[in-house]
Formats: sequence, structure tokens, C-alpha cells
Amino acid sequence: MKKTFILIFIFLSFITQTIAEPGTHPIFSRLTVSDFFGALALLFGIQTLLKGFMLSGVFTKTFQMGFILVMCFFLPIMFSLDIQASIIECFIVLFLLLLSIIIFQNYKDNLLTHLFPLIFYTVSAAAILGFYDLFASISGLPRLFPGRTDGEALSGFRNAGQAGAYFLVMLTILVPLKYSSLNDLLSSKNKKLLNISLILSLIFIFLTGKIAAYIGLVFGVIFFLFYRRNAKAIISVFVGVLALSILWGNMETLMPDTYNRINSKYKSRVVQNLNTESDNDNDFIQRNFGLALEAFEDRPLIGTGIGAFYGSYSRHEVHSTYLKMLGETGVIGTIGYILFILAFLSLFRIRKLKQTNPYADYMATMLPFLLGCFISWSYTYHLRKREFWILLSLVVICNYAARQYSLNQQKGIGDELSENLQ
Repeated sequence: MKKTFILIFIFLSFITQTIAEPGTHPIFSRLTVSDFFGALALLFGIQTLLKGFMLSGVFTKTFQMGFILVMCFFLPIMFSLDIQASIIECFIVLFLLLLSIIIFQNYKDNLLTHLFPLIFYTVSAAAILGFYDLFASISGLPRLFPGRTDGEALSGFRNAGQAGAYFLVMLTILVPLKYSSLNDLLSSKNKKLLNISLILSLIFIFLTGKIAAYIGLVFGVIFFLFYRRNAKAIISVFVGVLALSILWGNMETLMPDTYNRINSKYKSRVVQNLNTESDNDNDFIQRNFGLALEAFEDRPLIGTGIGAFYGSYSRHEVHSTYLKMLGETGVIGTIGYILFILAFLSLFRIRKLKQTNPYADYMATMLPFLLGCFISWSYTYHLRKREFWILLSLVVICNYAARQYSLNQQKGIGDELSENLQ
């Protein structure tokens, strides 16, 4: 039962439409359908949680640092400018952290056969449903999910920004799987599913118009090419860029609303911000980031309280994970975040196994794209995103699998030597 609830939670993770309209209720306007199944998974997985927390090993240290992160958010909560908002934000992060532990415990021995295929089906479903709604808005057919703006690629997300951020993380999972030796361990069926989900994800992230996601993906690809430096990777990138260029060249005719939306996003997010001669006092990014720094200067130790920046300093939340940590959690929360991220990155310290270990090779191939995500997260807040905690679970599982693979190899060599000596 618990495994079923976790499966449904992951499969519905792209539906961020909330149970109540945003802003109408402090709790229900933050809950989604996937959260409901996640809560059921927690209810049926209390024993698994206790077991996961008590286990020793490098892969559980990341989860333990996650609890320290939440604790750093909770500590100054009585001094928050909005105590209710801070409590809710803390419980959201704690809820997702606990689900991440359960995902690890349930899929640590079924990465190739269960978790990867589930991700393939999830991103494919999200993209296909989004394509349908985009076509429906043009042709007049009934939509599956509520629309927001003409030409916006949404699928089950509340806005295209969420869609772009989601698919960036999923591509961070999918692309390395395609180009690492771990791909050789996939079944022929799953290799086909991987290719389909990759193509659909690349097209959909392009249609979202999320500039931060574009930037993260581009940097990830650049870092990846420096890392790999092989003909297959370069040809794949060239073909992908060519295909997207052809799509862009015909988009104004085929989907004018989507074309205009992406074009306006590019001009407002990139062109205007790169124009150093512009003196635009109404620039959203400058004002938003400036207010976050102002909040940090006002309360450097504890900030406004996690989630309390909105309504106290601005009508918008901080559009940057790093400035959000400074402005809303101060020095205490920022230290907690840094320790958590360092523990997360420490999972990638298995390069010595890379040559003979497909799981280690996969993680090494993922690292360039993860660095791209960190660049993108300078404009988005990732700790509240379900996809980030799914990614965290998957990385912890890969670290665990890499170590198990290495131990099995050593055991096999040892058994072979024993047989030869006998």
C-alpha cells in the first residue's frame, strides 16, 4: 500500500494545481493531489522512516543534514514577521524531506526496474497532457487543466515557470542516463522509453518560455560537453539545437501566442537586464533582490522568518533560493542550507569508482547538469519543489547502488582468488 502511494505521489508530482485557489486558505491553497498521496505514504511508512533515520552510512547523512536544515528554519520561528507563514513553510520542507527518505527506502534496490521507468512515464505524461492543452487552446477543444495565459505551456502546473523548473530537474536525471554507462543496464524497452521522454521533455521545456530553466539547461550542456568531449555528445547537441531552431523558425506561424509569449519573456528577462544603459527603477528582479538584501540587513541573524518576506517586504516572494535564505532565514538558516547542500554534493565524491562502476559514472555525468540547476536556482526557490526532493532521493539511491556495486565487485574478485588458491 505504501509503495502504491509513493508511486502515485511521484506520478502526480507535475500537477501543482492546488486543492483551494491560491491565497484563499493558508493550508489547502498549498496542497496538491500528489501531496494527499504523499501524506498517506507517510502514514503507512512510519516504521520505514524510523529505520531510514537510524541507519548509518554516507547516504543517510544527507537526510540527517536535511533535518538540521529544517531545525534552522524552526529555531527563530517565534520572531518571524509572520509566524503562521513560517510554520507552514517549515512543515512543507519537513514533509518533502520525509517523503524523500521513504522514496529512498522503497526504491534503493529497484532503481533500474522501477524508479527510472516511473520517471519516464511521469515526464512523458506531463508533456503529452501539456501538448494537448496547448493544442486545445488553439483549436477550441476542451482543456484538461485550467488555462492561464494564451500560448502558455502548462500541463498540470499552475504556471509555466513551475513547468520549466520541473522539466529542468527531470532533464538533469534523464540526459546523464542517456550518456553514461548506466544506460547499458537498462532493458531495451526502458531505453526506448528514455529516448521518448527525453525528446518530449526537451520540446516541452522549450515551450514553457522559462528563461531560468533555459539558462540552467544551457550551462548544464556546456559543462557536460567540457566533461565528455566526445563526438556522440557533440552530434546530439547539434541535432537538438537544429531541431529546436527549426521549431522556433516555424512557431510564429504554427503557434503565434506561444511564440509571442516566449519572445516577450526573452526580451523582458534577458535583453532588458543585459542593457547596462537602462535605468529602469521598475525592474522586478532588481527590486526583488534588493528587498531581500534589505531584509537581511534589517535582521541579519534570523531574517524575516521563512515565508514571511511576502507581505512584509513585498507582494512577491524572493525569486532566488540563495537570497531567500539570506533575507528570510538570515545567518542561521543560510548556514543550515549550506551544510545541507554540502552533504548533498558530497554524495558525488565517488569519482574513483567511475571507470568500472556504471552508477558512479551516471552520477559523474549528472554533475554538470546539477551545476546548471544551481545556476537556475539563483532565480527560483527549489526547496519547496517536489521534483528537487525526488532528485535528492534518486542521487542518494545512486550513491548507495554505486557502493553496493563496488562491494559486489570486490566480493567477486575475492571469491575468484579463493577458488584459484584452492
